Amino acid sequence: MKSPYEGARVEALEEPLLPRWFVLLMVVAVPVAIGVALWALLSFGSTDLAVEARRPPPSPDSSLTTPVGQFAVGELEPVAIDPSCPVLSGIHAAGTALDRQRIEFAIDALCEIRLPEDVGRRLQAFGQAGGVVRFAQFEATGIDSTLDPSGDVPVVLINARLARESTDPLWIAPLVVHDTTYLELEPGSVEGALDARRGEAEICARLFDPASSDAAFPESDPSRACDDAQALLALPDPAAALQEQGFTG
Repeated sequence: MKSPYEGARVEALEEPLLPRWFVLLMVVAVPVAIGVALWALLSFGSTDLAVEARRPPPSPDSSLTTPVGQFAVGELEPVAIDPSCPVLSGIHAAGTALDRQRIEFAIDALCEIRLPEDVGRRLQAFGQAGGVVRFAQFEATGIDSTLDPSGDVPVVLINARLARESTDPLWIAPLVVHDTTYLELEPGSVEGALDARRGEAEICARLFDPASSDAAFPESDPSRACDDAQALLALPDPAAALQEQGFTG
């Protein structure tokens, strides 16, 4: 039987090479395929979720207040931080020294502003319970944070992308305020979701709002989560929007 490679070009090791027409076809086809893939990625990736859908209600098979899919945390033990105001005493940070430094900076920033009564009460309860703040890798990468109240101590899990040096550690502070709302209110309820977002938006304003003479860090830009909180509360009927996403009440 005649070999299909008979008469084909060979390289130095006498291995048959692909026909010249096939090589030219691949040279043209590969950039086209890459272009199509990039077009699809940009087209579908640019379709953003509605603001009320960016923090979905909890899943019945998980203890987390906001579902993040599979997640992974480090094994380093939590260490008590030393905030400059007693109301936040008892809060712990876990992770590397740099992780803990970023978390402590964010928690201490809350000492620089006047906390609403309900926010201060929940943060104090979080500290009295030995609450832990730590970074975690989320399967749902768009979720900023979640609370796990099921263990011996409540744990606020912060999306690991906020551990990067390119992000502002101050962005962690409103997330802790958001999640500790669920120490008092029911996760998955419209009331709880709205109250969490109100607390978050208020803390964002008191930290970042350049129009406010009382803002502690007006030179810093607010996070996307801050913008989301304000946008949700500005909807004509935020409660109805949340109910459409599966929140109850």
